[in-house]
Amino acid sequence: MPDNLSLFEEKPKGRKRKAKVPALVLKETTSFSQDYLGMPVVDREGQRVGKILDLAVKMGEPFPPVSSLVVEVSVRAGSFGWAKFPAILPWTQVEEFDENLVKLSILPEGVRLGALKKNELLLGKSVMDQQVVDNQGRKLLRVNDVKLHELDGRLRLAGVEAGMKGLLFRLGGGKRLEQMSRLFKLKVMESIIMWDLVEKFDSEMKRIRLGISQDMLKDLYNL
Repeated sequence: MPDNLSLFEEKPKGRKRKAKVPALVLKETTSFSQDYLGMPVVDREGQRVGKILDLAVKMGEPFPPVSSLVVEVSVRAGSFGWAKFPAILPWTQVEEFDENLVKLSILPEGVRLGALKKNELLLGKSVMDQQVVDNQGRKLLRVNDVKLHELDGRLRLAGVEAGMKGLLFRLGGGKRLEQMSRLFKLKVMESIIMWDLVEKFDSEMKRIRLGISQDMLKDLYNL
């Protein structure tokens, strides 16, 4: 992993360690809920297959890569109209993607139901709305959005957004917030907790445990 994705910048002893906000990540992150949820998916010939319902990442790295996508597939069901079903497609079947759509390398008949692997984590189902706790189990914030970043041709989980901006977007007030910020020339900061701070993800307890204390998090992010 490149050094410019490291969260911390080393400081001389006796001084507080200051958060190094990675410009590469924070300037170029994309939003799971705003940019990918509902994104159109087409086959290799450009015919619509469906839309993205969720993304899965392969755990095991500080910034896990997206490994699968859950697509709501639409198929013609004769005189009954269209039938829809969710299919889990490996990221290896993605030929290209941009801010508008995902293009697959297969035809519609190659779409299978699929299944997640044990080390895969769904961002929408398992990360969104989860409670963030510190290393002592104290409740801190709740996840309002998930941030991703493209690195070395791979889309990766960069962190979680747990601030007011993410919440307003989810409640439908995000565009109004952007209009106000442009009008008054204000910069609305996002509270992004980088994923390499996560020590453990507890799916049963539905919480994300950080490897640092509440006080240290406040120092890092000026909360």
